Amino acid sequence: MSVEETSLVRTGKIALVTGALLFTALAIARSLLFPTPPPAKSIVFGCYTTTVGSPIRLEADGMDILQKNFPRIGFDLERHKTGIILAAQAPIVADPVNGRYVYRIARLGGGWFLDFFKTVNGHRRGVFDEHELSGFTMLASDGNYLPYEKAPIESCQDARS
Repeated sequence: MSVEETSLVRTGKIALVTGALLFTALAIARSLLFPTPPPAKSIVFGCYTTTVGSPIRLEADGMDILQKNFPRIGFDLERHKTGIILAAQAPIVADPVNGRYVYRIARLGGGWFLDFFKTVNGHRRGVFDEHELSGFTMLASDGNYLPYEKAPIESCQDARS
């Protein structure tokens, strides 16, 4: 190969690498300047139940944990690197009490996010597609995850206990 041909090959490789780096930089800049907006809260409205805790109803004006004397709190949906989460606007905590979990609002900001999930090959995975939001988990104070599944709205009628 002549010196001119070697120089052309080297120049082509440099141009290819430079193009790839420029493409990557533009993709990163686009995601920072124009992030994907959070999903509309209305797509998760409804009733969610678990076998070991109080039902949770999500509505336009807030989140109801259907437990005696528990206040309605606001919530938002957020996109995280692990998937879409439900962020309660108060630090909620689930504590084990006599084989069930009882909710409380923590005095300091020590609540947990509620992660939406889907089951793939027997494993829970985060959900990134807002059209697949059918259940979420709550991490309890003892380290157990409480799986909440979408349920008929009747499951949340007069369920305060």
